[in-house]
Amino acid sequence: MKARPQNDPELVRSEYADESRFLARFSIWANREPKPPDVAFDEVLALRPRRVLEVGCGTGGFAARLVGAGLDVVAVDQSERMVELTRRLGVDAQVGDVQDLPFADGAFDVAVANFMLYHVPDLDRGLAELARVARALVATTNGRAHMQEMWQLVGRDRWTETADIFMVENGVGYLSQHFDSVRAIELPAAIEMTSEDMRRYVANSVAHRQLADRVPDFDGTRTVTASTAVFTASNAA
Repeated sequence: MKARPQNDPELVRSEYADESRFLARFSIWANREPKPPDVAFDEVLALRPRRVLEVGCGTGGFAARLVGAGLDVVAVDQSERMVELTRRLGVDAQVGDVQDLPFADGAFDVAVANFMLYHVPDLDRGLAELARVARALVATTNGRAHMQEMWQLVGRDRWTETADIFMVENGVGYLSQHFDSVRAIELPAAIEMTSEDMRRYVANSVAHRQLADRVPDFDGTRTVTASTAVFTASNAA
């Protein structure tokens, strides 16, 4: 069965209707160093913003951290459940779509998009909206080689699947169409995974859960590498 693309709107709505699968994937990388959210957080603070928009806020941890740093934060997510969880952390959150943001031009100093732009069906429209409402964007994403050791075991070809979505390899190109300057910080990392770790991750993946049974049993652990980058894009004042 052919996997649906990660920017399929129906797939994304279903995936993030609750937090369980997201948290299962997140837990696998909890101990990686460096942590992309930490780098993204530092990049946001370096821009010295007062008002920040986070799109695709997920369970709200990053937005709450920004609030804790004294920033005025608005969070948006297409999932009602994620908005509910974010509000519980004391963040001003609302249901919304990055492709049609309900904010005035220049309403924010910085926008944040962590691990979500590859889910946007019309990426050009989404980036245009982010450039419209904020003078700068901090965006985090994975590369085509992300966890390649695991995906090769189950026969997934990330190189052809990810050609048209926001990835490490094409991030500068996409962002340069909407922002005057773009900088990328690549964050290579590695973790050790057992066969059960791999099976659990694949079973909770966004579009490839049907491949979980292909993970072979093996003794001990295998090294799995990360391909991740944090992009900072900005427009002249």
